[in-house]
Amino acid sequence: MVREFNKKRLFDNINYLIGESGKKIGELETEAGVSPGYISRASKDGGTKPGIEFIMNIAEILHVSVDMLLKVDIASLTPTERYLVSFLEKINTDTIDDKLDWERESADGLNRQERDIDPDRNIEHPLFRYETFYEPNEEGYSEEISRVVFVSHSFDCHTAIKGDCYHISLKNGAKLYLMNISKSVYRTSDPNAFAKEIWMCVPGSIPQFLCSNRGESELEYLVDSLYASVCENSKHPKVKKDIKYIIDAFMRDDIEDDPATSSDNEIPF
Repeated sequence: MVREFNKKRLFDNINYLIGESGKKIGELETEAGVSPGYISRASKDGGTKPGIEFIMNIAEILHVSVDMLLKVDIASLTPTERYLVSFLEKINTDTIDDKLDWERESADGLNRQERDIDPDRNIEHPLFRYETFYEPNEEGYSEEISRVVFVSHSFDCHTAIKGDCYHISLKNGAKLYLMNISKSVYRTSDPNAFAKEIWMCVPGSIPQFLCSNRGESELEYLVDSLYASVCENSKHPKVKKDIKYIIDAFMRDDIEDDPATSSDNEIPF
């Protein structure tokens, strides 16, 4: 989602964060490298846009990202939204810095999931379950449908996977899922038939929806930005931890086998 530059939002955010920080405006202007009264003048002058250097400096001083300063109405965020903004911004930054090992799940593979032959076994993917529901057929009549489906926050059980989805592993077996979805039945011209959602799955707990890009909060731009970063990151070459260990050893001119660290001769990570 593209947003035009909104000077009022920028200076509303700056003034709000100044109030939260307890700093004086003059003190902050000095730290940002601008003259006294600059913030007041720039916020009122309709024809002047603040420079990128000022925006970057002020974001660093106020401990927020440039994107958050420019694109989010910070004062309107709930405490939980502020918490999620910090989390998603770190996820995005770490993705761009190639620190996270995202795994791709293709739309075709997810849409073709089948129920296990053994009824006592669960569906492998934690976000999917077996559902029976009704959808209109070509004649306009309701038709009973039974299939494995992602029950989304946006479209409930009437959900299809639109494009590549991704997940990363976090602490204690938790996984963060980035889902690219659509309504399973929709008109091509329907702009509300598509969504990207972020879910967290913790072993032993019910999957929790975190946020989406469907406009219910100020977090929507972060979801779009994160998905774009993950898609770009997926194009980069990856080196797994065990291979990186071998390469790093070679770069130190170390090609001798490690002494056994266990009865299984495991590589010491």
